[in-house]
Amino acid sequence: MGRFNSRLSYASFSLLLALLVHAGFAYAGKTRFDLAQLKAPPGFHISVFAQDVDGARMMIFTPGGVLLVSEAGEGKVVALLDSKHVGKADKTVTVLQGLNEPHGLAFFEGKLYVAENDKVRRYDWDEANLRATNPQKLADLPTGGGHSTRSIVFHGGKMYVSAGSSCNVCIEKDPRRATVMEFNPDGSGQKIFAKGLRNAVGLAVNPKTDTVWVTVNGRDWLGDDLPPETIYDLGKDGGDAGWPYCYGDRVPDQDFTKPGDGRCNNVLEPKVQMQAHSAPLGLGFYAGSQFPAEYRNNIFVAFHGSWNRDVPTGYKVVRVKLDDKGQPVGVAEDFITGWLAPGETKKGRWMGRPVGIVFGSDGAMYLSDDAGGVVYRITYGK
Repeated sequence: MGRFNSRLSYASFSLLLALLVHAGFAYAGKTRFDLAQLKAPPGFHISVFAQDVDGARMMIFTPGGVLLVSEAGEGKVVALLDSKHVGKADKTVTVLQGLNEPHGLAFFEGKLYVAENDKVRRYDWDEANLRATNPQKLADLPTGGGHSTRSIVFHGGKMYVSAGSSCNVCIEKDPRRATVMEFNPDGSGQKIFAKGLRNAVGLAVNPKTDTVWVTVNGRDWLGDDLPPETIYDLGKDGGDAGWPYCYGDRVPDQDFTKPGDGRCNNVLEPKVQMQAHSAPLGLGFYAGSQFPAEYRNNIFVAFHGSWNRDVPTGYKVVRVKLDDKGQPVGVAEDFITGWLAPGETKKGRWMGRPVGIVFGSDGAMYLSDDAGGVVYRITYGK
């Protein structure tokens, strides 16, 4: 990787390249995918649940069991209906359109919540007709520049929404950037729950610890192998993960912190560290029974894949085993691979980019791919 002589040119280039890459994954035409190239452990089967889901990002099941998917670049939320219950969608229904980069989806007390780039809206949900009506804006979110996705999860009667940084590394002017915010379900009571999270995209509740866990994308331009990508347990009270002053396991970032000054001593400790530039997005805790025992009580993470690494990495799904208390055991292991083109040694060529992970009531995994416009279904023994 090249090095820059001035911080201004470095920052300007980083922001420009990040914006171009974001535009590429969110809005470009679909990539040709090859299902035969995907590899999973013995006994697992990968099928296409739905195609032509342009820019498929985050997913949620409705109270009636229909899969909803956000199409951020299209400004849409669609329902994928498997009316014959055969593990393949046979109808696509547009639920919402004309939105501002919708990303995170959630249901709470029968209402549909959608996190757009600049706001959260709540809708009345009509399961019979797959319709979302009566939009109510609950909260304004920070917008403009840098990371644009907003993810959402409910836990303990509270709504949690993430907003990534506006830059690669900087001291934010808006304190809501690089955070997970907490709200009441009606949008009131806003506060910063956790900060110093450069870009927390995946939010999920660990059923064992009963806390919100997040995937975080680390900074760029420290070489191919720094800093590690991370997963944090935000605990009962949130906290500070340290960005931009620290990265990885409380390592001082010398662009902002002098070694030995103690600035990073008390920030949150990551629960999992993974290969740099993998771009971890969606995560899910498997609590079903279809997968073998070895794969139950695991975290599964979708790696969107690198854009600035000399040798590309990511473009796969990994898993991390948990103990009986919900704590990680060992390191991330490959679960599904093959989206990176065979023999590819340079950045910029892939057959798919995994994003969101959810699990159905049948115990199957559903995985979105925004480059291929595909939602996959992963089952065991069927």
